[in-house]
Amino acid sequence: MKPSMDSDAPESERIEEAAARWFARQHGGAWTDADQTQFDAWLDASAAHRIHYLRVVTTWDQSARMKALSAGVSPGDIPPRDSWGDQRFPGRSTAQAESTGDALASASKPTRHNPRHWRFAAAAIAAVALGIYLLIVAPWLAADRYTTALGDVESVSLSDGSKITLNTDTSLRVSFSDRERTITLDRGEAFFDVAKDKARPFVVYAGNKRVMAVGTRFSVRRERDDIQVVVAEGRVNLADDSAPRPANFLDAGAVARTSNADVLVRPDAGTEIEKLLSWRRGYLYFDNVPLADAVAEFNRYNTRKILIEDAGIATLRIGGNFRSTNIDAFLDLMQSGFPIAVEDAGDRIVLKAR
Repeated sequence: MKPSMDSDAPESERIEEAAARWFARQHGGAWTDADQTQFDAWLDASAAHRIHYLRVVTTWDQSARMKALSAGVSPGDIPPRDSWGDQRFPGRSTAQAESTGDALASASKPTRHNPRHWRFAAAAIAAVALGIYLLIVAPWLAADRYTTALGDVESVSLSDGSKITLNTDTSLRVSFSDRERTITLDRGEAFFDVAKDKARPFVVYAGNKRVMAVGTRFSVRRERDDIQVVVAEGRVNLADDSAPRPANFLDAGAVARTSNADVLVRPDAGTEIEKLLSWRRGYLYFDNVPLADAVAEFNRYNTRKILIEDAGIATLRIGGNFRSTNIDAFLDLMQSGFPIAVEDAGDRIVLKAR
């Protein structure tokens, strides 16, 4: 579960939830350089962020040590300082073993302690770690993942009655809990037709942003750390997930685009909404856009990429409605209606001025 960030919760609680989510993301198998950059920025933003994150890591690490200490050792005995590298404690390098063993030995000599105290401490730490795992990490690792190949558009139905339509080359994870319906958009674009459930907000996490709704229809497109949100129906809440910032409330007909911490909102995009969502029907709609932008869109759907060799033609304005995978029709228009030559270079298509 990715805990919801309730704006009414105490600041320390929100930071604690954020720290736990960062820890879960690091162990979720999809950690990227961009994630690391965002995480570093979150840590540097506040000393409290570091403290809460270290608490999560320390608790998790201590539970692993307690598990290792209990393996093959009689109750009441602390393992000898050299035992960290033997077969009873797998998964640790020799250097890690020696370092951890030295740290334990410096804290307490290998003598007998009260068995009850030892078992109680181990059980307490293990219980806290288990709680973190069950509430935070396990749901993340067990989240359902949905992906689409280049050029594909597919729909999936969720257990709550919601429906997701995934655009080309998209990957996302779905994890439901009693508190929140969580979607993590790792890359690409998706349209969400959300079933109403006031007790469980529907939250899409994309980069360091989150888009929250209860029952509505909207899309989220992620390009690296920037996102685009298109609201077809209802209302959504767009907010920064790494630091407490004022939220942007987007009503039906609104389009929002983010760049780093900046958010540009068009509250009434009018007919642009349908154009931006035409990919659900397999079409790309261009209305007086630069050729470079149109080419970039086609390249999202096709393995053979279009390259613009001459910068002078990149700014030509074009329009039209095309099948997203029908490059030939697009290229025919380029040759017949513009001073452009099309060259087939095998694995790519080159556009030149003529």
